[in-house]
Amino acid sequence: MGFTGELYPFQEEARELMSDRGTMMLCMVMGSGKTPTTIATLETLVQQDEISRALIVVPASLKYQWLSEINKFSTSRAVVIDGPPKAREVLWRAAISCKYVVVNAELLQNDTKYLDRIRIDAIVIDEATMIKSPAAKRSKFLKKVGKRAPYRFALTGQPIENRPEELFSIMEFVDPSVLGRFDLFDRTFIVRDRWGKPV
Repeated sequence: MGFTGELYPFQEEARELMSDRGTMMLCMVMGSGKTPTTIATLETLVQQDEISRALIVVPASLKYQWLSEINKFSTSRAVVIDGPPKAREVLWRAAISCKYVVVNAELLQNDTKYLDRIRIDAIVIDEATMIKSPAAKRSKFLKKVGKRAPYRFALTGQPIENRPEELFSIMEFVDPSVLGRFDLFDRTFIVRDRWGKPV
């Protein structure tokens, strides 16, 4: 039972850090195995009786890729939330007997009433730049959902795409205590021109 794959040493190091810390941003370049590393972490936490179910929030285009990787690297049951409202209701009911619930942010926002009915101990946001904008509705929603789980992981190959504030926004989901207050972070780490634009 548990993780059925094999990790490279750098992935094993990340797995150890993630399962020890419980909240982490995993920044690895594309193709370096963020998904199997995360699955190995979640399986470790399941074996340690730390978690019973993980919510995996991904872009819609990656849902079935995640399902395929979960099936490849673990023996745990997974469900992908997809389709019209009636079909999704059935899938959310099935989620009660699954270790992994894979969903995209847009459907999750529509289906919060079902999410409220199941216990979630870990939340993973893949392609975490989806919450890079602190003012965006989706960012605010996912950070709020994040508060219900003690284990939170954000996965990305590029934590900063345009502005340093993006890193701060993602870390607000992961662990708000790490970077502290935005005004202090801004003053300490961001150099701005006279118009307030980061340089």
